[in-house]
This record gives sequence, C-alpha cells and structure tokens, in this order.
Amino acid sequence: MVCFGTRPEAIKVASTIEELSQRNLPFKTVFTGQHRELFHDVEHLIPKPDYEVEIMKENQTPTDVLQRVSRDVVPLLTLEQPDLVIVQGDTSTAAAIALVSFYEEVKVGHIEAGLRTWNLTAPFPEELNRQLISRVATIHWAPTAGAVNNLKKEGVENIILTGNPVIDVCQKFNLPVHYGEKILITLHRRENHGEKMASMFGQLERLAEEHPNLEFIFPMHPNPEVRRHRGLLKKVNVMNPLNHKELLKLLSEVRFVITDSGGIQEECAAFKKKVLVCRDVSERPEGVEVGLAKIIGTSIDTNFEWANSDPEWEGVNPYGDGKAGKRIIDSLREKLQGYG
Repeated sequence: MVCFGTRPEAIKVASTIEELSQRNLPFKTVFTGQHRELFHDVEHLIPKPDYEVEIMKENQTPTDVLQRVSRDVVPLLTLEQPDLVIVQGDTSTAAAIALVSFYEEVKVGHIEAGLRTWNLTAPFPEELNRQLISRVATIHWAPTAGAVNNLKKEGVENIILTGNPVIDVCQKFNLPVHYGEKILITLHRRENHGEKMASMFGQLERLAEEHPNLEFIFPMHPNPEVRRHRGLLKKVNVMNPLNHKELLKLLSEVRFVITDSGGIQEECAAFKKKVLVCRDVSERPEGVEVGLAKIIGTSIDTNFEWANSDPEWEGVNPYGDGKAGKRIIDSLREKLQGYG
C-alpha cells in the first residue's frame, strides 16, 4: 500500500508506482488530502488513488493529522491487509501512517529515509517525523550516501541507497537548461513565519528595485501565514502556485533560486541551478558540499551576489541518476519474498 498526502509526496512516489505497475506487482494507493488544493496538478504522474480520505480541515495542525489518519487509515489497513505500507519523506501524513501501521503490526518502507538536522525544531515538525519513521520502518530507502551514514549512526539496518526519486521525475521532462534573467522564489516553511517572513519579503522587494533587469518570480504558497505579507511586494512578480510541469519549466530557465523548500533544492541540482536556502540548517547538506547551495538563514541581500554573479554550475548531481524507483522496487521484490 503506497500512501501520500502532499504534492511533493505524490511527485516522489510516482516512479515507485510506475515500477510497481510495469512489473505487475499488486498494490493499492491511499491519498490523505493533506495538500488537496495543490495535488491536482500532479495527477498526471500517478493513477487515480484507490482510496481518498478527507483528513484536512481549516487551520489544520500536525496533531489533527495524526488523529484523522488514525481514524481513517486504520480501517483501510484492516480491509486490505497489506504486506508493506510505503510512505515518503517527512510529512505529518507519512509519520502518522507509519506510526499507525506499526501499531497494526504492518511493515513500513520509507522512501527518502535518513535525512537529518538533529534539531527537532528545524524543520518543525518534519525532523521529528523523519526520526519517528526511522524507528518503526522495516526498509529504509536512502537517497544519498550521507543519509545512509545518518541511519547507520542510529543503529538502523536494512538500508538501500537509491538516489532521490524526484530526479526520476525531472529527467522525464527532458527540459533544456539555460540561465535567463529570472529568479525563482519559494518561501513557506513554518519556522520562517512571522517576522522572518516579513524581513525576507522586504529584502526581496529592495533587491527587485535594485535589479530592474531581473524578474523576481514568486509563485506564492496558499498558506495564510505567507500571504499575509503579500502587500510588502510591489516589484516582485507574485503569482498563484504553478503546476509541477510549469514549475520545472521555469526552473530550467531561471538564473538561480531563492527558497526554503527541501525538494526544490534537489530539483535545482537536476537543472544545474544555484540555490540560496533560507534556513538556518538543512537536512540536505549534499548541495552545499558540491557548491550548488548556500545556507543563508534570512540574509538574502548579503548573499544575493553569490548566485547572481556566477550562476552557472557544472557539478555532478549529488541526489541521484534518475533510477531511484527502479532500485526501490528491485529491493522490494527481494524483501517481500521473506514476508507473508
């Protein structure tokens, strides 16, 4: 049973679902609707879910997600009796489903396992979610050698190095890469809400005024804690969220990226774009190590020229070669022989 609730999860389970289908392995999919308003634009990557549950409500909290997953997903586990539940990443959906699967004595496989900051408040609650899933999972599909080492340090066994499945999806589009006069911005993380977000918006507005030759493009997340600062931006091109294909096309064209997102850091590597990471710590250090990314906290203005003056990056993608889904299912077939 493959479970997902957000747009990034849907993107990152797509190649696994495709491999399951191509090899005629029996599976069911469950969509929890954690990002229902953003999911529709990636529906072309995956088939219609076998089960859809409605866990979301206005002003949802991680506690609400856990409560509603327990209520709505456990009956599906009882009905389907899966050999394995597959979750991806660090969302509240993934952590809640992994936890209730463990309670129901169903084995768990974790895609994108082993990312760590070892700081439970950054990112919150994602860091705890990752660590919790690692405690209950049976199979750990780690995207990088660093993630493998993190898991080994924690005494975790049954780790498979796969690469990151987001690279599988990026390669499908086969988009040409060039460096234009556009800058892509995505900001939404919980730890940046409030004064930090207001400060970054102010810096972006000043930079847009200082660099009239550049177009600052900001597909703004629907979270009201982000949109409440919308009025600070006059010269920045603010738009509604792009669908995934449109976002990747824009990413292939921009000069560089400013973000606090996780997945887009990996997509930047696929399109060889430098990225200013607006966080104090990142669970994706590989991009920093190869000179692709720079961790800047909220200091966009003082780090802007690091990317703008020399945007082209020619390193080797540290996040994989586009064959993660294949490696996941190769290992899964071997493991499932021992289940039942």
